Amino acid sequence: MVITRNRLTQLVQENAIKNKSQKVKIDTTSICLHLDNQFTYYEPYDGEPFVPPKTMPTTTRSISLDDHIILPPGGKVLACSQEEVQMPHDLMGFVQTKGSIARGFLFAHICDGQIDPGYTGKITLELLNTSDFYYKLIPGMAIASLFFLQADEEINDYDGRYQNSMSPTAMVDHSS
Repeated sequence: MVITRNRLTQLVQENAIKNKSQKVKIDTTSICLHLDNQFTYYEPYDGEPFVPPKTMPTTTRSISLDDHIILPPGGKVLACSQEEVQMPHDLMGFVQTKGSIARGFLFAHICDGQIDPGYTGKITLELLNTSDFYYKLIPGMAIASLFFLQADEEINDYDGRYQNSMSPTAMVDHSS
């Protein structure tokens, strides 16, 4: 079952979803996610092919809230939501790119779009520009929607490596 406006409003009132920069926007069936001011880039790699995940060197850049970055055609960057979530144990979240942005072939969260029950933190967004356009990414802009699905039972806390993330998180090899 998809969670709608009344329950979404309750989640915001209970601080399960909060945004320190602006008011949380509740749509009919989702919460609007806004782009934070932190961006993580993978360093250039010219090594051997590998099986992911692999810990790779990254650079994280924070910009002022009135600044922007340019995402060129083919550009990709990890970002995160301004919103912090504390997922209840009976809900799972799914992230989708805002429709008006996706129609310009700019994608947020094209692969890892689920937010597990019990997760706490900001949501990492995988931004990919598949268009021929140069996009200006501005902190605070609406970028994605967070949808919630009701689980038929409570689920144990999420205890993965991304718990309590407050910045974009890159892939990490857990085998070493």
